[in-house]
Amino acid sequence: ATGRTGSLLYNALKAQGVDVRGLVRNATKARERLRCNKCDPSEGIFVGDITQPADLTAPMVGVDKLVILTSSYPLQYPNGTWYYAPGGSPKEVDFEGQNNQVIAALKAGAKQALLVSSMGTTEPDSYLDLLGNGHVSFYKLNAEASLMGSGMPFTIIKPSGLVDDSGNQRRLLVGHNDDLVPSQMMTVPRCNTEGVYHDATACPLADEECTAKRVERAREADELAGEFHALYDGEDDQ
Repeated sequence: ATGRTGSLLYNALKAQGVDVRGLVRNATKARERLRCNKCDPSEGIFVGDITQPADLTAPMVGVDKLVILTSSYPLQYPNGTWYYAPGGSPKEVDFEGQNNQVIAALKAGAKQALLVSSMGTTEPDSYLDLLGNGHVSFYKLNAEASLMGSGMPFTIIKPSGLVDDSGNQRRLLVGHNDDLVPSQMMTVPRCNTEGVYHDATACPLADEECTAKRVERAREADELAGEFHALYDGEDDQ
């Protein structure tokens, strides 16, 4: 929950009075980003590692909805080549770690799951897959399939490249099965995706809803909410 996107969603939910928990790797970082004091279970903050199933038991007790925002992150050597830190590979984090969260949530009786994956997971050997030879899109796609087969009602959101630009300056485009993957890299501000994730946890979900997200620059930011809410009003289930 201390990541750049996870902290945005956590703080937004807390500000609205939602009883939200956060799994973190570091309590000091949690204090900086999540505005907690004790930063322990009494405040809904649990220190753990998603690659260790035993660490997920306590955080899941009594949880109704699971939001998965965890992701591996490639690092770069001075010579320009890429690698993943030990224990932080796409297989360990994006596949095994995400599966661990879903399994723990199911055992705890959670009713819904929101998985934030990535656009382009259906493209074999993509540029992202080749970074550090980690095949991150491949493992994210397998995590999506695993969630779909878990039996838990779910939403999968697949944003394009996340950036830290100011929000409310773009129009959200919605597609399915990567049909919006363009010939050039497009991006979406994290602060706009936080609103999408927030709405996805609040709106009724279809049992098997897999929604791909895309944005392009536009002047009318108000179009975001209307188009997104239409997905959950029965106007579009893809």
